[in-house]
Amino acid sequence: LLTDRLRRMVVEDHHAIISTMTKTTRSTRSASNRNRSSELTPDAIPSSSTTPDVVSSSHGIMLSRPSPVKSHPSPVKSTSQPPSKRKRSQPSPVKSSATNEKRKRPTAEECKHVVSALGKIHPDVVKENQKRREGFIDRKKKKKQKTNKKQANCTPVTDAVISTMLSQNTTAANQNRAFAGLKEAFPGGWEEVATADTSLIEDAIRVAGLAKIRAERMQNMLQIVKEERGEANFEYLQNFTSTDAIQKELSRFKGMGPKTISCVCLFALGIPEFPVDTHVLRISQKLGWVSASTSREAAYEYLNDVVPDEHKLDLHCLLVTHGKWCYNCAANGKPQFKPKEKWTCPLIGMKSGKKDIKPKVKVEKQVKVMKEEVKHRA
Repeated sequence: LLTDRLRRMVVEDHHAIISTMTKTTRSTRSASNRNRSSELTPDAIPSSSTTPDVVSSSHGIMLSRPSPVKSHPSPVKSTSQPPSKRKRSQPSPVKSSATNEKRKRPTAEECKHVVSALGKIHPDVVKENQKRREGFIDRKKKKKQKTNKKQANCTPVTDAVISTMLSQNTTAANQNRAFAGLKEAFPGGWEEVATADTSLIEDAIRVAGLAKIRAERMQNMLQIVKEERGEANFEYLQNFTSTDAIQKELSRFKGMGPKTISCVCLFALGIPEFPVDTHVLRISQKLGWVSASTSREAAYEYLNDVVPDEHKLDLHCLLVTHGKWCYNCAANGKPQFKPKEKWTCPLIGMKSGKKDIKPKVKVEKQVKVMKEEVKHRA
């Protein structure tokens, strides 16, 4: 009996010791993991020596404690690559300014070639521009000599402002008819327009369309200028010395967008500007000067900077005229003015930037054809 009792006591004590040792081992492992995760020093990690090798039971029987199994942490695989194999982000190559300059089109040579080629087909446009230049020179001479006396209804700048406003969203023929009707209805000039009944202005310009909107904006502009400067005209713009100042002055009025202001500067004040209308934009896209998705405003900002000043007047007018007469350059291949005889466009083949492309048909024959058509433009 005594032997059986002692055996049961030994077994119970042995199970208790094993349980205690298991708990101690688990706590040691958890502490080790916590210390490793928080990057503690090895001194802070509990040592296995804190647990005695010999454990005494409650009954005074000494039992040897089995040595704990040392747990070795599994090596953590590093995701970083060796310095030799590590991929480094390469900076995007920066194009040099020289490369960007080479890609700017049209070049001065291209502009000169286009003006020369289209000028032979549309000689009336070149002659009209020459008259404009002579008028600008004459006006400057009179201004220097201080002999430019005010004449009744002689307001070229105001005429250009109003005429350009009437050209928006309409044909050149309707624009000219509306402007002529306005001059005829108000012989007293722009002073009379500023104080007239708006309905009368609408009737005079109705052929151009959007008569109510145009009449209100036109009269509002003239009234503001008269209140500020005493006269209902824009002739004071001739005294401005900065193009930016002129653009800032005109942009405060409704209906005066970038294209309208650019036209006023070019045709009324003789300032080298390159307005971009629907014809200029379409042909510029065909020639590869601007992309097909470029807006008219963005094309103006770019082309006005790239086109040389000496070619801006002729190039703009020639592109506008050519876009109305040429089967190749007109919208949808349907020119506004259809020539009696089809001719080859001299701009075909210039998209690559080459300026020495020659038309298949002799220029002399095309000029002869166009001279017959010029009679219908008047």
